[in-house]
Amino acid sequence: MHDILSQEEIDLLIQAATAPKMDQDVELIMDATPSQTYDFSKPNKFTKDHIRGLQRIHEQFCRTYAGLMSAKLRARLELSVSSITQLTFGDYVRSLPNPSVLSMFEVSPLQGTIVIQFTPEIAFVLHDRLCGGPGRLPERTRSLTDIEIAVFRKQVLHAINNLLADAWTDVQPLQFNLAGIENNPQFLQIASDRDVVALVTLSFKLNELQDMVTICLPYRTLEPVMGSLTQARMFESLQAPDPAQIERLKAKVRSAVVPVEVELGSAVVTVQDLLDLDVGDVIVLDRTRNETIDVRIGSLNKFKATPGRIGDKFGVVITAVCQGQGGEGE
Repeated sequence: MHDILSQEEIDLLIQAATAPKMDQDVELIMDATPSQTYDFSKPNKFTKDHIRGLQRIHEQFCRTYAGLMSAKLRARLELSVSSITQLTFGDYVRSLPNPSVLSMFEVSPLQGTIVIQFTPEIAFVLHDRLCGGPGRLPERTRSLTDIEIAVFRKQVLHAINNLLADAWTDVQPLQFNLAGIENNPQFLQIASDRDVVALVTLSFKLNELQDMVTICLPYRTLEPVMGSLTQARMFESLQAPDPAQIERLKAKVRSAVVPVEVELGSAVVTVQDLLDLDVGDVIVLDRTRNETIDVRIGSLNKFKATPGRIGDKFGVVITAVCQGQGGEGE
């Protein structure tokens, strides 16, 4: 009778046999779960939807601003969104070169300021081009003078006010006003070092210069419109275009100034022949007087024409429109 176990003893044996196995299973489950590191000093406050919304807004800004500045500079300026990241304001300030051209814009009715940073190279090329030069870089990097800042403020920065406001219209009507310009990043006092910001990096290209422009958007400034940012533009493609806006756009296109050049022909000469040229010398071109000549719009061959004279002025008569790739060909 003593070899028969009681129900209590059986329960104790079962618990003792299963306890180590349960611990092992729990340990295996915990080991299989990947751990993720979260830095509380750098919280991710901008979601993927926020980033996508900011990208759409600044893509529209890039298109309109590049078109406006191309007309002012009489040269093709390319501006596009390269990346959008979030970091702390302190990290952003430490990443900026010194000197820089830091433009601070107040955002109304929001309580806060955003920063648009141009490198000195971009500022000098734009200034030289706006003043009639070819767009040369300076021999050494330096801060802008008062006169250069005045030209840059009026010709480059003032246009940003309205274009940024237009880009944000679908989210919320905002007004951007230039509050000041700084050269030293350490003097920026728009946020604390630990404040989270969205950094929009724009790719800038003008002639041979390729550089970056950055836009710093503090989360604290945009916080009141973050809800609208994710909902805006969701059904943008379904909205009918505004007829008044289309007419304004057509008027701007019609009033745009484009360079028109007529190429009579070309010739290849040696350097010595070029040095020996004098008044009255004749250079034989590669076209006869009966051939059509090219009419260029910007850098593209757009029309074919024949030369002629109207009164005491020379002119051309358009005979064909080039329909090929990039305007080449007939």
